[in-house]
Amino acid sequence: MPHLAAKLPPLRSLVAFEAAARLSSLTAAAAELKITREAVSRHIRALEAHLGVKLFYRVHRAVTLTAAGGKFHGIVRQSLADIAAGAGAIRGRSRPAGITVATTIALASFWLTPRLATFRERHANVEIHVKISDASLDMLADGIDIALRYGDGKWKGLRAIRLFGVNSFPVCTPDYLRHALPLQKPADLLRHTLINLDGSAHVAEDWRWWLAGVGVKAPRSLRTLGFDSYANVIQAALDGQGVALGFSGLATDLIAGGRLVRPIDAELSRGLSVYLVTPRRSRAPRAAQSFIRWIISEASKSKRD
Repeated sequence: MPHLAAKLPPLRSLVAFEAAARLSSLTAAAAELKITREAVSRHIRALEAHLGVKLFYRVHRAVTLTAAGGKFHGIVRQSLADIAAGAGAIRGRSRPAGITVATTIALASFWLTPRLATFRERHANVEIHVKISDASLDMLADGIDIALRYGDGKWKGLRAIRLFGVNSFPVCTPDYLRHALPLQKPADLLRHTLINLDGSAHVAEDWRWWLAGVGVKAPRSLRTLGFDSYANVIQAALDGQGVALGFSGLATDLIAGGRLVRPIDAELSRGLSVYLVTPRRSRAPRAAQSFIRWIISEASKSKRD
């Protein structure tokens, strides 16, 4: 199609433009695309020259879309997503049945991974690939069929099925509880080492939030041991290094197995839940549909347990 080819901007300039617009940063776009910042800037200048309009306002280290840029970004983003989805569907026909699942570190470590063996026993011919990240990945761009996310269930462009609600409560080992200072009410926690999940993404559900929520005024300095991974938080608790915040669904199996206990009954919730999400604009492959049915069944068992 010579006429179409003559009208289209270079594909690389469209990809660079989409990344810079989505991330509001030429530097971040360069890191994502694994090219230099200068290359991203060059691609965008070429695209602006091709269109004859300015697409970005450049403010210090950030970029913001012009009115024309905002309108064009919506078109480019959807078009590239459709191409990626179509290519993925065609590519999938020539491969064995496979599923790519994205989830957080905590959900992967303490909910999904321990249960995967039961799915694989029933569907031995299905390849499973798990992407683990506490960031919300772009499902279409990253070829993700299914994701398990924690939140309010409202994510643009995604269908969400609620799996289970989440409450938080103190947990420690039985041995720790036997040998530590008394731990019978929330205020007693101030005399213990509190194992904390650090990081800005988790500050809304850390120990200070929990203590305030149950009416305990925490001093400016708490005795804490902090990690940026929930897997490390729970491992430290299992090692008897202090008291961690357990989350229903994540700590449930460890409590049922007697490896952790709840020293006090108090619990708190932000009203958020774990959801299974899929892209709205694409139909899940047959293998993914089987996986979805299995996930929902496993979540129902968790709630009954």
